[in-house]
Amino acid sequence: MNPTPSFSLVSNDRVQTQRGAALAECVLALLPILLVGSLCLELARGYQLRHLLTLSLQEAARVAAVHHAEPQTWQPVLKRSLSRLFIPPGRFNNAHMRQEAARRDFESRFKLPLWRAFQVASDADTIHLRLIYLHRPMQEWLRILLQELRQDKHGLIPIVVDYRVLRQHSLRGR
Repeated sequence: MNPTPSFSLVSNDRVQTQRGAALAECVLALLPILLVGSLCLELARGYQLRHLLTLSLQEAARVAAVHHAEPQTWQPVLKRSLSRLFIPPGRFNNAHMRQEAARRDFESRFKLPLWRAFQVASDADTIHLRLIYLHRPMQEWLRILLQELRQDKHGLIPIVVDYRVLRQHSLRGR
């Protein structure tokens, strides 16, 4: 005689067929949460990147306003200012070296420039600069999704920043 009777509400056969169901439910529930979370991280990184690009272009535009929009004066300022994106330098001696290595790697891998900066049509009073930066998403699944949705072979996100500034001679009379 068994001193402790078993009060099983479910038969052993049914328990055997549901083995692992909790794990499957957990995976199905966590997968969308992880995807949304990684998408939020990518959006936050893109927002931060756009902000730093705007600051860099603003600094270059200030130099362009003083030097009559000569590309040889404002483009080095922009390049130096974009080195903020490559801090900490990691295995390189400084951020400029890391920036140059990342630019060479990007151009050899994708056959595209990492960024392009140019002057858009300006008038006598204003200078209009544009910066196009090709952002490579951190998550591989997002790159694949972008490749499929946009029929793009690289899965890059172009971030376009415009900045207008008054020419220096325009400020004197005001």
